[in-house]
Amino acid sequence: MVPEVAVLRSPQFAPKPDVVKRERVFGMTETWAAGLAMGVIIALRVVYALHYRVDSDEPQHLHVVWGWAHGLLQYRDIFDNHSPLFQMLCAPLFWALGEHAWIVTPMRLAMLPLYAADLWLVYLIGRSLYVQRWGLWTAVVAACMPGFFLVTTEFRTDDLWTTVWLVAVWLAVEGALEGRRAFLFGLTLGACFSVSMKTTLLLVAMVVAGLGVMVLHGLSRRNTGVKAMAKRIGLILAGLVIVPGILIAFFAAHGALHAMFYCVIQHNALPGLGKWAKAGFHQWLFPISLPVLLGLGWLCMHSSADERIGAGRALILMTWGAFYFLLKSYWPLVTAQDTLPVLPLVALTTVPFLFHVLSLTGWPARVAIPVTSLVVMGCEIGMIWRQQSPLDNRMAGFERNLAIVLHVTDPGDPVMDGKGETIFRNRPTYWVLEGVTLRRIQLGLIPDDVKERMIATGTCVALNNRLRPADKAWLRANYLQGTGKIWVAGKNLGTADEKIAFHTDVRGRYAILSRGGKMTGLLDGVPLQDSQQIAAGDHQLETTGGKGAVALVWAQAVERGFNPFTRKFAGYADKEN
Repeated sequence: MVPEVAVLRSPQFAPKPDVVKRERVFGMTETWAAGLAMGVIIALRVVYALHYRVDSDEPQHLHVVWGWAHGLLQYRDIFDNHSPLFQMLCAPLFWALGEHAWIVTPMRLAMLPLYAADLWLVYLIGRSLYVQRWGLWTAVVAACMPGFFLVTTEFRTDDLWTTVWLVAVWLAVEGALEGRRAFLFGLTLGACFSVSMKTTLLLVAMVVAGLGVMVLHGLSRRNTGVKAMAKRIGLILAGLVIVPGILIAFFAAHGALHAMFYCVIQHNALPGLGKWAKAGFHQWLFPISLPVLLGLGWLCMHSSADERIGAGRALILMTWGAFYFLLKSYWPLVTAQDTLPVLPLVALTTVPFLFHVLSLTGWPARVAIPVTSLVVMGCEIGMIWRQQSPLDNRMAGFERNLAIVLHVTDPGDPVMDGKGETIFRNRPTYWVLEGVTLRRIQLGLIPDDVKERMIATGTCVALNNRLRPADKAWLRANYLQGTGKIWVAGKNLGTADEKIAFHTDVRGRYAILSRGGKMTGLLDGVPLQDSQQIAAGDHQLETTGGKGAVALVWAQAVERGFNPFTRKFAGYADKEN
C-alpha cells in the first residue's frame, strides 16, 4: 500500500525532468532493437518449452488438471497440497488436447501469455516509477533472469501466481490505493491466495514494506488519517475475500471442504519440517535486515521529487527485501519457484540503478541503455545456457516413459508413481509422495500403505520413483524392470526345470515365458495357457517345454511389446534414458 507522502527533496536516483521528457520517445533503431531482443527471448522460451527437463511438480499439477478434466474433484478424489484456481483454469485446454505423451509441451506453451504479461507489467511499473525507456529495457533484462526464465518455462501454479501478484504490485504503485483501486488490489490479492498459499509470505512482506514507507513518511511529513486508512483497509479486505470465498463455497457444496482444509493448510503446516526443526541464526536474518531495508527505503523515497514515485520505489525494494529475508528466516522448505514473484521486483530496483549509474557517465541514454541492456541480456542467456543447453533435449526421456505407460496400460489401469508422472493414470494410493508427505510418513502421521494399496488394486505397472526403501525392495521382488524407471508385474523364475516354486503378491493376468521355445507345462496342476489369471500367493510350475530362463510377466505388457528377458518394449529398445 502506497501512503500519501509529501513532495520529497533532492532526487538522487532519477533523471532530471528534462531528461524524462527526452527519454519518453524511442527512435526507430531502439524500437527495432527492443523488438528483436524480445523476439529472440520468446523464440528461446519456445525451444526451452520443448527441451527443458521436466520438474517433478509439473506432472503433479498436470495430474490434478487431468482429474478436473475427467470429473474428479481436487482434494476429495485426488490429493494435492496447492490452492485450486490454476488447475481449474487449465482443465478446459487439457481436455481439448486429449491423451498424449507430449502433453507437457503444449501446456508449457500455454504459459507463454502469462510470461508476456509479466514482462508487460514490469514495463508498466518501470514506466510509472522511472521513465518509458527505463521501463522497456528493465523488462528486457528481467525476461532473461535465469531463475525467472527457467522457472516460468515450466508448467506450474507459480506462473499464474507471479502474474497476478505483479498486477497487485502495479495497482499499488500506479496511483493512490483508495476507492476502486483499493478494492481491485484486494481482489487481486485474493486471486493470489487462490493460486498459492505462499501469498501469505508475500502479503506479510508487503505489509512490512508498507509500514516501513509509512514510518519513513512520518519522519518527514504528516501521517495519513486513521479514518481514511480504515476505509482503504476495508475496501482491500472486501475485495480479498471474494475469490477465496467462491472457491470455499464450491468445495463446501461438493462435500470437500474438510479435505480442502487438510490438503492446503493442515498438511503443509508440519511442525519440525525443515527450518522449523530447530532454532538457529537463520531466525535472526529478517530482524537484522529491517534497519538495512529502512535505510534503503529512505534512499528510494528521496530518489524522486514526486511523492508517488519515491514511495513506490521504496515499497518495491522493501517488499522483495522483506520477502527474501522472511523466506530465508522462517519458511521451512525453500525452492527455486518460491522467489519467482519477487524476481521482477529485484529487476525493477537493480536495473534502474544501473541505468542511473550510466547516466552519470554522460553517455547518451538512447545508446548507453540499450547497449548495456543487450550486453546484460547476453550474459543472462549464457548463464541459462550453462544450466541446460537449448539443444539438449531432456524432455525426450520423460515423453518416452509416458508413451510406454500409455501404450501398455488402459485408462482404467492403476499405475503407481511418485507425484503423478504418468499424468493420465490414477495412483493406487491417495497420497502424492512429495517432501511433506514423506516426512509425515516417516513420523507415522500418514500410513505407508503403498504396498498394500498396490496389492489391493492389482497394480501391474509402477515407476520406481520416490518410493521408500522398504517399498523399493518389495517392488524388486514382485516386478520386472523395463525401460527407464518403468516396472511391470512379474519376476524371474530361474531356468526351465521339472518343477519351479514361486510366490507373487500381485494378482493379475500373467504369461509364463521362456527365453528359448514355447513354454508348456502345468501351473498348479492346470495346463499352461498363453495367459491366465494368477492369484496372489504360492504356486508350483511343472515345465515340459521351453529352454533357458523362465519369467512370469503381466500378460498385457507382453501383448503390447514387452520382452521380459531384454527388459525392453518394442519400438523403444534403442532409446534408453
